[in-house]
Amino acid sequence: MTATAEKREFQAETRRLLDLMIHSLYRHKEIFLRELISNASDALDKLRFEALTKPELMEGDERLKIRLERDGDDHELVVADNGIGMTKDEVIQNLGTIARSGTREFSEKLAQATKDQTNGEALPELIGQFGVGFYSVFMVADEVTVDTRKAGEKDGVRWTSRGDGSYTIEPVAKRDRGTTITLKLKQPLSDETEHDDFTQEWRLREVVRRYSDFVAYPIEMDVEREEKVGDDKKETKKITLTETLNSMKPLWARPISEVKPEEHAEFYKHLTHDWEAPRDTIHFKAEGALEYTALLYIPAHRTHEWADSQHQMKSHLSLYVKRVFIMNDCEELLPVWLRFVRGLVDSSDLPLNVSRETLQHARQMRPMQKKLVGKTLETLRKMLESDRAKYSSFFDDFGAVLKEGIYGDDEFRKDVAGIALFHSTKEDGERTTLKEYVERMPVSQKAIYYISGSDQAAIARSPHLEAFKKRGFEVLLLTDPVDEFAFARLHEFDGRSLKSVERGALDFEPAADSPEAKEREKAREQKKPLAEALKSALGDKVSEVRFGDRLTESVAVLVTEEHGLTPQMLKVLKDAKQDVSEGKRILELNPDHPVVARLEGLKDDSERLGDFAELIYSQALLAEGRPPEDPVRFNQLLTKLMLG
Repeated sequence: MTATAEKREFQAETRRLLDLMIHSLYRHKEIFLRELISNASDALDKLRFEALTKPELMEGDERLKIRLERDGDDHELVVADNGIGMTKDEVIQNLGTIARSGTREFSEKLAQATKDQTNGEALPELIGQFGVGFYSVFMVADEVTVDTRKAGEKDGVRWTSRGDGSYTIEPVAKRDRGTTITLKLKQPLSDETEHDDFTQEWRLREVVRRYSDFVAYPIEMDVEREEKVGDDKKETKKITLTETLNSMKPLWARPISEVKPEEHAEFYKHLTHDWEAPRDTIHFKAEGALEYTALLYIPAHRTHEWADSQHQMKSHLSLYVKRVFIMNDCEELLPVWLRFVRGLVDSSDLPLNVSRETLQHARQMRPMQKKLVGKTLETLRKMLESDRAKYSSFFDDFGAVLKEGIYGDDEFRKDVAGIALFHSTKEDGERTTLKEYVERMPVSQKAIYYISGSDQAAIARSPHLEAFKKRGFEVLLLTDPVDEFAFARLHEFDGRSLKSVERGALDFEPAADSPEAKEREKAREQKKPLAEALKSALGDKVSEVRFGDRLTESVAVLVTEEHGLTPQMLKVLKDAKQDVSEGKRILELNPDHPVVARLEGLKDDSERLGDFAELIYSQALLAEGRPPEDPVRFNQLLTKLMLG
């Protein structure tokens, strides 16, 4: 093979990031080995999965392993695996582009961490947070060479970089599949100790035991030992032995009571490449007709992966059968509205040759999913009850996703609704559950009221709320796109109907046969000619002009028909590229407002009345955060009004 080296430049932003990593992260440098071993483990998992349908990929080498090789004299460390390997395109994609979804944010946070921590102890956890784990090698290495050959391919690829803003890529003759990473380690600084020498046997053992003891594949290393020889065993000679540094006992296979929180934390980081310990852990064994072990984690925060829509819209549990890895992202284990949950399930009842297609028809999957969902919701409910601040933080990150279960899951709809949090007009500003809302409802209140929009502060000032505030009725403030769709499917909670304050007529008007109701009806009848004149002036802009009881301070508000689409729902549908008709709305006026009294005097002046009608309609649009239909015309009318 004639090797032609191809030199490529990193992006300018990426060069800055590498410089920050190399010169700013001084402590906890051993995490580079954790990252390389985790990547190697992933490569072995992928090979084993692919080999279920393509056994030829094993190429006769079925003993999957990770190998560490060290050379103290040349100050080199090698991390090798015989996993799936990479093609040239995959090398460029995975190694040539750093943190594709979070490079800029990573750089900013790392620079700030360096600025804030003058003692040289920056935040290495940021490495995992933004998916740049491989590049932690440049904290300890002057040069890194990656030799890799994809299983089933003939040719290998070599990637080399000194972390100086460029890399070279070229063909290479590689006999075995998999990936070999060679690190030319930095020379120790004068103030560094043996602790920083990653060619030392004891140091590598320590790091592997701390971070990677639970990796399911042997992590091997050659070690020198002295062996006594001769009949009298008085003489010794040095021999080389291959030792396995990790126990390889899966964490989930151990007794639940024996697994320590710090072990869960390290396993979670290995499993997810996250940078922080999980917010909560769900570890249980199901026995009886269906036997399996589940190890689920609720992340402490949203990671950079959430910017990737492909990542978002699927479950993130791995499936094992009898401790053999089968697949990542098993969609049959959890519904998509619990896609923030990470972890795995190890089943004893499924066949080892199970595929995604056969899983869809496996009778075990439905009861297994039901149990996993139930356990997850139970954990969240307990968090809500025992630690409101912790749960509120969780809901900040994943609440919008969780509420998709109200919309999309008939079986667990009410369970999810019971642990959902919502902002409301309650004075303390704290979010509320629906149960808490119902407990505070006045006896005279008939429904759970809500208003939706994209900005909480804006909808909290909406004219639609005036009558509710006057009566002391709390209103939920919905700002997540899923909220209205969820409430449309929920219909009611604890026997109380859910009602949008923007739709239809109010349901707290006095009884039709009461003196108050008769007096109101009489007043409206007297103003009916004015309503008809305003409707005539506005034409097709509105379906109706009427007087109502929604307002106490504002002159007018736009109301959606009982079963129509509110402005927020229309916005969400249009953002999703749905072809929807906006429809006409009702202009509802405050009969007691001084402007209405002035309009009464303009009934015979059609031109002036028409100007006022347009202004009032535009004001109603502005009040709900929408621009006037014709801003120029609105300005002209406003100027005309000011001039008298």
